[in-house]
Amino acid sequence: MEFQFTETSYQTAPLVEYSAVLRDRAAALFQLVAERVGPARAKQFKGSFSVIAASSDATAAKILIYEAGKGKINGHDPQLTGGIYVLVRVHGAPRRTIAVAPMHHERFAYFRLHEQQGLDEMADFIAACAAQ
Repeated sequence: MEFQFTETSYQTAPLVEYSAVLRDRAAALFQLVAERVGPARAKQFKGSFSVIAASSDATAAKILIYEAGKGKINGHDPQLTGGIYVLVRVHGAPRRTIAVAPMHHERFAYFRLHEQQGLDEMADFIAACAAQ
C-alpha cells in the first residue's frame, strides 16, 4: 500500500545535481546566514541548507533549490518555478505551505528568491526568522 500525501512536500535532489549557478548562489546566501547565526545553527545537508532556531532544535528556515525534473513533489504539485526558495517555519496550516521530505509534517511558508534580491538583506531576514 502506497502512502498518500494530503499536503505538499518536496524531496530535494542532492545539491550537486542542481545547476552550478543556482547552487553557488544558494551556498553564498547560506554562508551569509551562517555568519549571522553561527556555525552551530547553520547546517548543510545533502539537498538543502537549514537554519536551527535559537530557542530549540527545530529547523526555523531552509534554503533549497528547485529545478524541474530534479527531486520529487509529494502531494499536490505547487507548480514551482525553477530557482532558489527560502522556507520559513510556520505553525498552524496557512494555505501556501510546503514540507521538505522526510519531515512531511513540518510546514514552511515559502517564496522564491528573486535574481536581483540582495543576499545580505535576505540573510538578515532569515537570521531574524531563526532568532526565536
